[in-house]
Amino acid sequence: MSSKAQGRPTRAELVRLLRTIERELPEAARLYRRLRARRRAPLLWVLVHTVLSHQSTGRQTFQASRRVWTRYRRLEELARARAGEVEPLVREVGLGRLKARRLVGLARTVQARWGSLRRFSAVLRTAPLEEAWQALQSLPGLGPKSAAVVLLFRYGRPKFPVDTNILRVARELGWVRHADPEEVRNRVERALGADPEALLRAHAYLLALGRATQRGRGHHLWRRLKVGRPPDRI
Repeated sequence: MSSKAQGRPTRAELVRLLRTIERELPEAARLYRRLRARRRAPLLWVLVHTVLSHQSTGRQTFQASRRVWTRYRRLEELARARAGEVEPLVREVGLGRLKARRLVGLARTVQARWGSLRRFSAVLRTAPLEEAWQALQSLPGLGPKSAAVVLLFRYGRPKFPVDTNILRVARELGWVRHADPEEVRNRVERALGADPEALLRAHAYLLALGRATQRGRGHHLWRRLKVGRPPDRI
């Protein structure tokens, strides 16, 4: 796939790309397994981690999420907290004051609208996909990408999250001309269909590629990505 030829990737093209990434980047498969394991994680932990991950490294996010989770194991506890009490736990992730307010606001919003985390989880699991997606976006600190993260990672529902790494890869491969995450999401979802496992694998592999090329391995990888293997099942 040329970086100069703009257009929606076909399923066959995307499968070839993912197979090449798997061959060239062993960390891609490891990342896929870690993300898949989030389906067993408590919803509150997933929500906290998702809010804290904005503009933060993975290690910082995990450590801050663990501190919040150790202190606040139940939605009601976080809803009763003051932002000033949460801020010291999340300060290192950047925008700590804002994220502390968002976490408390998120807990209070879920409690006010759905009564409990269990009822909210039922909405996310069983409501029509777009309704569940919009419900998540109504919470403080969750936009389209974060809402897609929760639905795909935690519930195995077919929404494709697009972060800055994946957006950069999509532009390099010619899928989009401008920085439009929603266009990338739509193109990948149309190519792979309503297959949450394929979407999760694509997210993990493209994310791994974006991180690797951002760290100076770009020339080495881009040359190989233009070859690929014959299409196969994801």
